[in-house]
Amino acid sequence: MTTEIQAPAIPMATLTIDGNEVTVPKGTLIIEAAKQVGIEIPYLCYHPRLTPFGGCRLCLVEVEKVPKMLASCNTEVAPGMVVRTDTERCRAQRRGTLEFILLNHPLDC
Repeated sequence: MTTEIQAPAIPMATLTIDGNEVTVPKGTLIIEAAKQVGIEIPYLCYHPRLTPFGGCRLCLVEVEKVPKMLASCNTEVAPGMVVRTDTERCRAQRRGTLEFILLNHPLDC
């Protein structure tokens, strides 16, 4: 008689991103959860194999019930979270951030 060993269940979180419901493992970053439903959030400093730090601020998104915008590259999902990635506030923030980066960037690189 053999007994089957089952792996422990992975805790999951279901959230909504731009009206799309997605279920991902807890601990997943918003930027990665968005990719799973075909939403690309712009970024410069993020890489999935590096520790995220949210330095470029291009990936800021709005999260319902959170007054300030959050960096999607270093914010973990939470059950019931409602994320908006393409609002006028997001677009304006990204324009301003990119303008600031380009204004302060050395021209000789």
